[in-house]
Order: sequence, then C-alpha cells, then structure tokens
Amino acid sequence: MSPTITKSHEYYQDQANPSPGTAIEPSASAIAQGFAQGPNPSPLPKAFQPLTIRGSTIKNRIWVSPMCMYSSEDGFATDFHLSHYSQYAMHGAGLVMVEATGVLPEGRLTPNCLGIWKDEHIGNLSRIVNHAHKYGAVMGIQLGHSGRKGSTLPLHLYGTRPTLHVAESEGGWPNNVYGPSPITYDDQHYTPREMTIADINAAQQAFADAAVRADQAGFD
Repeated sequence: MSPTITKSHEYYQDQANPSPGTAIEPSASAIAQGFAQGPNPSPLPKAFQPLTIRGSTIKNRIWVSPMCMYSSEDGFATDFHLSHYSQYAMHGAGLVMVEATGVLPEGRLTPNCLGIWKDEHIGNLSRIVNHAHKYGAVMGIQLGHSGRKGSTLPLHLYGTRPTLHVAESEGGWPNNVYGPSPITYDDQHYTPREMTIADINAAQQAFADAAVRADQAGFD
C-alpha cells in the first residue's frame, strides 16, 4: 500500500521555522559537522536584530520602503501587487511597506495609483497582508494624499508629453486638484485650487477612515 502524505499546510514554505530572514545561533549539529566554529561570541549584526515597535516585533531590520508601482485600476490592488509584495516577505524582509495609497480618489498621484478610500478596497489588500504574514513579515502601508501633485502621468510615461497632465477623459481629475495654496508645484503640474476649511476637514476624515480600513485589512 502506498504511503499517504498528510498535507497540513497550504504551501511548503508555510512550514519554515523560523521564517526566512530570522537569524539563529549555530546548532550543536552544525558545530559538530564543522559548518560553524562554535557559539557566536559577538552580538548579531544590527541588521538581523529584531526590533519591537508598539507591540509589533519585527524579526530583522531589513525593511522594504514604499514604492509607487502604478498598477491599479480604480485604486484596487491586483495580482501584480500580490506577487510584488509577497516576494519580499518570502525572501525574509522583516517589514514590508505597501506603496503610497490614496485616501481619496483625487488623493492619488496618478489614475493608476493604489487606493483605500472605499470599503471595497479592503479585500484585495487583505489578501496581500495575509499571504505576507505567512512568511513572518510585518506589513505596513503608506496612507497618502497627492495634494497639488495629483492627476499626473505614471513615472514610466514621463517625457512622453510636454507636461505630466492627465485629462478627465483619461481618468484624471484636473478640476479637483487642490492644495494649501493655489501655487503650482511646477510647470509640469496642474494649478491647484486653494483648500477650504471643508476640504481640510474632509481630508482629515479621509485619513482616519483609511486607517480604519487598513486595520480591517490586517496591516500591522
């Protein structure tokens, strides 16, 4: 009779203990076989020392900074984002920060930026967080608002037009770009309108609501 394999984990990597990127002292077996010279007489290098911040222990200090990827539609995370962020967790990064994520649709830099301004965004973001957590990564997210730099082209299209403007017909919001003053960032960007008190209050509330959604998605 053929032996049966009991599958208790979804993936082989789920069984890794400790998770990738976790520093360990040499085992007695490794020393006996000549793979190590004995217990490490010096402290772990700083990069591999864990760090605890407000209740979250990060297994090392190799952290992934937020990077705009311009790969969303209507703010939704996609399979690209799942692959992009999971790879860092799988290879041992202690903390992975998700890219600048718009707290309002007009708070994006480009029409292709990630968003968290509505509850429907939570599910796709949660999928990324849950998968990264399997590999021991702490997950963060950069909540952002583009201000006067909104409604522009994604980085890979810089230089293809005289300006960075994205028209309404292309998914932009040229009439809803605003900032603390009506001063243009530069001649490549739209001239913003000056924010009203109501605009400021709405932006503050949008950040608070986005933080709640990020928590619901499982971010640390």
